[in-house]
Amino acid sequence: MTCRQHGTGQSSAQTVEKEKRSRREIIRVALPVKTWEQEPPDVEAVRPGRCPGCGAASRPVGGRVVLHGHGTRSRQVLGAEEPGGTPRQVDVQVRRYRCQACGATCTVAPWEVWTRRLYSLTAIVWTLALWAVVGLGLAAVRERVSPWVHVGATSARRWRTPLEWVEAVEERRLLLRVRPWPAGWEARRAEAHVASAVAGHAPPSAPSPPLAVQAFWGAVHAA
Repeated sequence: MTCRQHGTGQSSAQTVEKEKRSRREIIRVALPVKTWEQEPPDVEAVRPGRCPGCGAASRPVGGRVVLHGHGTRSRQVLGAEEPGGTPRQVDVQVRRYRCQACGATCTVAPWEVWTRRLYSLTAIVWTLALWAVVGLGLAAVRERVSPWVHVGATSARRWRTPLEWVEAVEERRLLLRVRPWPAGWEARRAEAHVASAVAGHAPPSAPSPPLAVQAFWGAVHAA
């Protein structure tokens, strides 16, 4: 996965990130879920500058549009808008495009959305920080992160999703700016490392410590 600059029709270049999935591409633009939910961008606003498959210009000078709008798809995202906020389930209509030159399709989504992840990136980092840094149990963490309240006690205690997230970070499939840690670290120590590393990417405008809060706000820059 690489980070690139793509131009859009109605605004200056935006930071985006893509993840390959066969002939399809996920492109994450610098728009939060909240903004997307309140006012979904139109086709032109988030049209990538080039096809992520073949590199053809999406709107060549003097030519026809190459990267056509290809409808929308509902994408479910779980998490809170701010640290300690009430977790929500949001359905956003991500935009799809199809290249007329090579036939590749791509999906454009808010930056918090990650391929095959139900939770937002901020929710993922918040979870790791609450468990590994704050020291809460997994059941208590899940109550603060997930809007789904009908979860059995056994299921909550055996919530393995945070461990899967750490494995994804270790395998360079998530939070790509986090450096690897020594082999053999137990899960909680690895999660604390991830949370601390992400906190280091928090913008100057982010609140001062605790570290868990800075980790939440650093997620956008550590992706």
